[in-house]
Amino acid sequence: MQDSTTRPWAWAGNQHAVMWCVTFTHGITPEEVLARYGADTRAARLLTGQQAGHLNDSNLPQGSVLRAGSLGVWSFCFEDHGVMGAMSGPLSALSQGTETFSVLRGGDGMNGFAHWRDGRCTEQFEPGFTYTRPDPPHPWWDAVQERLDASNEEYPGLAPVLEAVAHHTGAVLDTGTLRGPLLTLRLEDSSRTPDPQPRPRPRTSQPPGRLLGRLLPPGTPSPPAVRRAPNSPTTPHTYDIEAES
Repeated sequence: MQDSTTRPWAWAGNQHAVMWCVTFTHGITPEEVLARYGADTRAARLLTGQQAGHLNDSNLPQGSVLRAGSLGVWSFCFEDHGVMGAMSGPLSALSQGTETFSVLRGGDGMNGFAHWRDGRCTEQFEPGFTYTRPDPPHPWWDAVQERLDASNEEYPGLAPVLEAVAHHTGAVLDTGTLRGPLLTLRLEDSSRTPDPQPRPRPRTSQPPGRLLGRLLPPGTPSPPAVRRAPNSPTTPHTYDIEAES
Protein backbone atom coordinates (compact mmCIF):
# COMPACT_ATOMS: atom_id res chain seq x y z
CA MET A 1 0.00 0.00 0.00
CA GLN A 2 1.37 3.41 -0.99
CA ASP A 3 2.11 6.06 1.58
CA SER A 4 -0.29 9.00 1.46
CA THR A 5 2.61 11.37 0.70
CA THR A 6 3.70 9.49 -2.43
CA ARG A 7 0.35 8.21 -3.74
CA PRO A 8 -0.19 9.94 -7.10
CA TRP A 9 -2.53 12.91 -6.94
CA ALA A 10 -3.35 12.51 -3.24
CA TRP A 11 -2.93 16.27 -2.84
CA ALA A 12 -5.62 16.89 -5.48
CA GLY A 13 -8.19 15.16 -3.29
CA ASN A 14 -7.50 17.32 -0.24
CA GLN A 15 -10.94 18.54 0.82
CA HIS A 16 -9.40 21.38 2.83
CA ALA A 17 -7.74 22.95 -0.21
CA VAL A 18 -9.71 26.02 -1.22
CA MET A 19 -8.07 26.77 -4.55
CA TRP A 20 -5.03 25.72 -6.55
CA CYS A 21 -3.70 25.78 -10.10
CA VAL A 22 -0.98 23.73 -11.79
CA THR A 23 0.59 23.93 -15.24
CA PHE A 24 2.74 21.40 -17.10
CA THR A 25 5.01 22.63 -19.91
CA HIS A 26 7.19 20.52 -22.18
CA GLY A 27 10.88 21.08 -22.78
CA ILE A 28 11.70 24.15 -20.68
CA THR A 29 13.39 24.51 -17.28
CA PRO A 30 11.69 25.51 -14.02
CA GLU A 31 13.59 28.82 -14.16
CA GLU A 32 12.19 29.52 -17.62
CA VAL A 33 8.70 28.57 -16.45
CA LEU A 34 8.85 31.25 -13.75
CA ALA A 35 10.22 33.78 -16.23
CA ARG A 36 7.36 33.11 -18.63
CA TYR A 37 4.90 33.84 -15.84
CA GLY A 38 6.58 37.25 -15.70
CA ALA A 39 8.75 36.70 -12.62
CA ASP A 40 12.33 37.79 -11.96
CA THR A 41 13.97 34.42 -11.33
CA ARG A 42 16.75 36.03 -9.27
CA ALA A 43 14.19 36.22 -6.45
CA ALA A 44 13.52 32.45 -6.52
CA ARG A 45 14.62 30.22 -3.63
CA LEU A 46 14.37 26.51 -2.93
CA LEU A 47 11.60 26.22 -0.33
CA THR A 48 9.47 23.38 0.98
CA GLY A 49 5.72 23.60 0.84
CA GLN A 50 5.59 24.56 4.53
CA GLN A 51 8.19 27.30 4.08
CA ALA A 52 6.40 28.64 1.00
CA GLY A 53 3.21 28.98 3.02
CA HIS A 54 4.71 31.93 4.88
CA LEU A 55 4.81 33.90 1.60
CA ASN A 56 1.00 33.98 1.47
CA ASP A 57 0.70 37.21 3.43
CA SER A 58 -2.61 39.05 3.20
CA ASN A 59 -0.80 42.31 4.02
CA LEU A 60 1.20 42.13 0.77
CA PRO A 61 -0.10 43.35 -2.60
CA GLN A 62 -2.31 40.92 -4.50
CA GLY A 63 -0.21 38.14 -5.98
CA SER A 64 0.54 34.44 -6.13
CA VAL A 65 3.21 32.11 -4.75
CA LEU A 66 4.70 30.12 -7.66
CA ARG A 67 6.51 26.82 -7.01
CA ALA A 68 8.24 25.25 -10.02
CA GLY A 69 10.00 21.96 -10.56
CA SER A 70 10.77 19.37 -13.21
CA LEU A 71 9.35 15.95 -13.97
CA GLY A 72 11.61 14.52 -16.64
CA VAL A 73 11.26 16.60 -19.83
CA TRP A 74 8.23 18.41 -18.39
CA SER A 75 8.28 21.28 -15.92
CA PHE A 76 5.40 22.21 -13.65
CA CYS A 77 4.33 25.26 -11.68
CA PHE A 78 1.98 24.98 -8.72
CA GLU A 79 0.02 27.76 -7.05
CA ASP A 80 -1.80 27.37 -3.78
CA HIS A 81 -4.49 30.07 -3.54
CA GLY A 82 -3.56 31.35 -7.02
CA VAL A 83 -4.95 31.34 -10.54
CA MET A 84 -2.19 32.87 -12.70
CA GLY A 85 -1.66 29.50 -14.39
CA ALA A 86 -5.20 29.66 -15.77
CA MET A 87 -4.81 33.11 -17.34
CA SER A 88 -4.15 33.66 -21.03
CA GLY A 89 -1.05 35.83 -20.52
CA PRO A 90 1.10 33.24 -18.72
CA LEU A 91 -0.36 30.35 -20.74
CA SER A 92 0.37 32.06 -24.04
CA ALA A 93 3.96 32.71 -22.93
CA LEU A 94 4.46 29.22 -21.47
CA SER A 95 3.30 27.49 -24.66
CA GLN A 96 5.46 29.47 -27.10
CA GLY A 97 7.31 26.86 -29.16
CA THR A 98 5.88 24.03 -27.08
CA GLU A 99 2.67 22.91 -25.33
CA THR A 100 1.18 23.58 -21.90
CA PHE A 101 -1.59 22.03 -19.81
CA SER A 102 -3.44 23.94 -17.10
CA VAL A 103 -5.68 22.45 -14.41
CA LEU A 104 -7.53 24.77 -12.01
CA ARG A 105 -9.50 24.16 -8.85
CA GLY A 106 -11.41 27.39 -8.49
CA GLY A 107 -12.29 28.87 -5.16
CA ASP A 108 -15.78 29.64 -6.45
CA GLY A 109 -16.49 25.98 -7.18
CA MET A 110 -15.72 26.28 -10.90
CA ASN A 111 -12.83 24.16 -12.15
CA GLY A 112 -10.97 24.44 -15.43
CA PHE A 113 -8.84 22.58 -17.96
CA ALA A 114 -6.91 24.14 -20.83
CA HIS A 115 -4.42 23.00 -23.44
CA TRP A 116 -2.25 25.59 -25.23
CA ARG A 117 0.20 25.16 -28.08
CA ASP A 118 2.46 27.80 -29.67
CA GLY A 119 0.77 30.66 -27.87
CA ARG A 120 -2.78 29.61 -28.75
CA CYS A 121 -5.50 27.80 -26.80
CA THR A 122 -6.52 24.55 -28.51
CA GLU A 123 -9.11 23.43 -25.92
CA GLN A 124 -10.65 24.90 -22.79
CA PHE A 125 -13.54 23.59 -20.70
CA GLU A 126 -14.85 22.85 -17.23
CA PRO A 127 -14.31 19.13 -16.58
CA GLY A 128 -17.48 17.12 -16.14
CA PHE A 129 -19.88 19.71 -17.57
CA THR A 130 -21.18 18.84 -21.02
CA TYR A 131 -22.30 22.38 -21.81
CA THR A 132 -18.65 23.52 -21.75
CA ARG A 133 -17.55 20.95 -24.34
CA PRO A 134 -15.64 22.75 -27.11
CA ASP A 135 -16.37 22.39 -30.81
CA PRO A 136 -14.97 19.21 -32.40
CA PRO A 137 -12.41 17.92 -32.67
CA HIS A 138 -11.88 17.89 -28.91
CA PRO A 139 -9.39 15.11 -28.08
CA TRP A 140 -8.65 16.46 -24.59
CA TRP A 141 -12.32 16.67 -23.69
CA ASP A 142 -12.65 13.03 -24.77
CA ALA A 143 -9.58 11.95 -22.79
CA VAL A 144 -10.68 13.76 -19.63
CA GLN A 145 -14.27 12.57 -19.87
CA GLU A 146 -13.14 8.98 -20.32
CA ARG A 147 -11.21 9.20 -17.05
CA LEU A 148 -14.10 10.84 -15.23
CA ASP A 149 -16.49 8.13 -16.43
CA ALA A 150 -14.06 5.38 -15.40
CA SER A 151 -13.85 6.69 -11.85
CA ASN A 152 -17.43 5.53 -11.13
CA GLU A 153 -17.78 8.35 -8.61
CA GLU A 154 -20.49 10.97 -8.52
CA TYR A 155 -17.97 13.69 -7.61
CA PRO A 156 -14.58 12.36 -8.70
CA GLY A 157 -12.72 15.65 -8.25
CA LEU A 158 -9.77 16.61 -10.42
CA ALA A 159 -7.53 13.56 -9.91
CA PRO A 160 -8.95 11.90 -13.07
CA VAL A 161 -8.23 15.11 -15.00
CA LEU A 162 -4.60 15.06 -13.83
CA GLU A 163 -4.41 11.37 -14.73
CA ALA A 164 -5.50 12.20 -18.28
CA VAL A 165 -2.70 14.77 -18.51
CA ALA A 166 -0.18 12.31 -17.06
CA HIS A 167 -1.18 9.67 -19.60
CA HIS A 168 0.05 12.06 -22.32
CA THR A 169 3.03 13.61 -20.52
CA GLY A 170 4.24 10.78 -18.30
CA ALA A 171 4.68 13.48 -15.65
CA VAL A 172 3.12 12.53 -12.29
CA LEU A 173 3.18 15.24 -9.62
CA ASP A 174 2.88 13.29 -6.38
CA THR A 175 2.30 14.71 -2.92
CA GLY A 176 5.88 14.13 -1.79
CA THR A 177 7.29 16.17 -4.66
CA LEU A 178 4.84 18.97 -4.01
CA ARG A 179 5.69 19.13 -0.31
CA GLY A 180 9.44 19.02 -0.93
CA PRO A 181 11.82 21.83 -1.91
CA LEU A 182 10.86 23.59 -5.15
CA LEU A 183 12.01 26.79 -6.83
CA THR A 184 9.71 29.33 -5.18
CA LEU A 185 8.91 33.03 -5.39
CA ARG A 186 6.02 35.41 -4.94
CA LEU A 187 4.76 37.25 -8.03
CA GLU A 188 2.47 40.26 -7.77
CA ASP A 189 -0.51 40.44 -10.11
CA SER A 190 0.77 43.71 -11.56
CA SER A 191 3.99 41.99 -12.70
CA ARG A 192 2.63 38.83 -14.30
CA THR A 193 2.72 38.37 -18.06
CA PRO A 194 -0.19 40.43 -19.41
CA ASP A 195 -3.00 38.84 -21.36
CA PRO A 196 -2.70 39.16 -25.16
CA GLN A 197 -4.58 42.09 -26.65
CA PRO A 198 -7.51 41.11 -28.88
CA ARG A 199 -6.80 41.55 -32.55
CA PRO A 200 -8.51 44.60 -34.04
CA ARG A 201 -11.27 43.85 -36.49
CA PRO A 202 -10.49 44.85 -40.09
CA ARG A 203 -12.34 47.94 -41.21
CA THR A 204 -15.09 47.45 -43.75
CA SER A 205 -14.80 49.85 -46.68
CA GLN A 206 -17.76 52.18 -46.92
CA PRO A 207 -18.87 54.19 -49.98
CA PRO A 208 -18.13 57.90 -49.61
CA GLY A 209 -20.97 60.03 -48.30
CA ARG A 210 -22.83 62.60 -50.38
CA LEU A 211 -20.68 65.64 -51.01
CA LEU A 212 -22.10 68.80 -49.53
CA GLY A 213 -21.69 72.26 -51.07
CA ARG A 214 -20.06 75.15 -49.31
CA LEU A 215 -22.27 76.63 -46.62
CA LEU A 216 -23.52 80.16 -47.51
CA PRO A 217 -24.48 82.92 -45.07
CA PRO A 218 -28.24 83.53 -44.60
CA GLY A 219 -29.77 85.72 -47.36
CA THR A 220 -27.15 84.80 -49.96
CA PRO A 221 -28.83 84.32 -53.42
CA SER A 222 -28.79 80.80 -54.78
CA PRO A 223 -26.12 80.10 -57.42
CA PRO A 224 -27.23 79.99 -61.05
CA ALA A 225 -28.76 76.73 -62.23
CA VAL A 226 -26.84 74.60 -64.65
CA ARG A 227 -28.75 73.70 -67.86
CA ARG A 228 -27.76 71.90 -71.01
CA ALA A 229 -27.78 74.28 -73.97
CA PRO A 230 -30.16 73.34 -76.79
CA ASN A 231 -28.62 71.49 -79.72
CA SER A 232 -25.36 71.18 -77.80
CA PRO A 233 -23.06 68.31 -78.72
CA THR A 234 -23.33 65.17 -76.63
CA THR A 235 -19.77 65.41 -75.38
CA PRO A 236 -19.90 64.93 -71.59
CA HIS A 237 -19.60 67.96 -69.32
CA THR A 238 -20.51 70.52 -72.03
CA TYR A 239 -22.94 72.94 -70.35
CA ASP A 240 -24.34 76.43 -70.86
CA ILE A 241 -25.03 78.50 -67.75
CA GLU A 242 -28.20 80.63 -67.73
CA ALA A 243 -29.13 82.86 -64.85
CA GLU A 244 -32.42 82.15 -63.11
CA SER A 245 -35.01 84.92 -63.61
